[in-house]
Amino acid sequence: MSSVSSLARVLLSLGLPASLLDRGPALRGTKFLAKAALKARVSGGRPFQMVNVGACDGALFDDVTPWLHRIPRSRAMLVEPIPYNQMRLRANYPDTSRFVIEPVAVTRTKGTITVRTFDAAALEAGTLPIEFIGCSSVTDTNLMSGKNAWGEADANFNRFAPHLKDIEVPSETLQTLLDRNGIGHIDAFLVDCEGADWMVFEQLDLQRYRPGLIKIEIGALPAAQIGEVVVKLKTAGYQVGFQAEDIWAFG
Repeated sequence: MSSVSSLARVLLSLGLPASLLDRGPALRGTKFLAKAALKARVSGGRPFQMVNVGACDGALFDDVTPWLHRIPRSRAMLVEPIPYNQMRLRANYPDTSRFVIEPVAVTRTKGTITVRTFDAAALEAGTLPIEFIGCSSVTDTNLMSGKNAWGEADANFNRFAPHLKDIEVPSETLQTLLDRNGIGHIDAFLVDCEGADWMVFEQLDLQRYRPGLIKIEIGALPAAQIGEVVVKLKTAGYQVGFQAEDIWAFG
C-alpha cells in the first residue's frame, strides 16, 4: 500500500462522526487504529504493539491486523499454530524484526494439543471454501465436529469432512508467550480461536496490560463463556459493544 493512499485512509477514518461510531463498534475500532497510525507518524513514542491469538494469515476476514501496515513502526506477536497459515502469515508480514510469529496454541498449561484442521493441499487447490483457511479448532463447538454450521444434516458436510485431519501442535500459556517476547504493553489484543477464545482471554492480565482495543470472537462460545468475557471486561471498566460474532471493547 502506498504511503499516500494509506494516509488518506487514516484521515478518512478519523473523520467518522460520533453518531456513526455509536452504532458500530467496528467503526469505533477503525477510528482507534487510525488515531494510532496518525500518532505514530507525528511522534516518536513507543511503537504500537498488537497481540493476535489465532492470527490465521493476518488478512482474510480481518479488519484489524492489516492496520499494522498503516501504523509506522508497529509491532505484533502473531500466534498461529497451523503450519499452512504460518506460511501465509509470514508472507503477509515479512519483517521479522517487527512481527513475531509464535507457532503454538495458547492453552492453560505448556504441552501439546490436538487441533482439527483442513488439509492444506485441498485449501491450496480451491477444493474447499476460502473461509475454511481460518476454521481450525481445538474445541467441539463448530463445524469441525459436524454439529453446527455445515453439520451432518447439511449435504455439504460429506464433501468437506474427508479433508479434515487432526494434527499435534505445541502449546504455551499466554503469559509465557508475552514474557518470551518481552511485551510490556499491549495496544490492541485480538482473539479468534474458534471456540477456545475464553480460554485465551481469561489469561490476559487486564490490570497489567490494559489494551486500548480488545476484539474477541464469540460466535463459537457457549452462552456462559460469553458472559464470562463480558463480566471480565465490564469489571475492568471497558466499554463493550457487540457486532456480528465479535465483542469489541475499548478502555
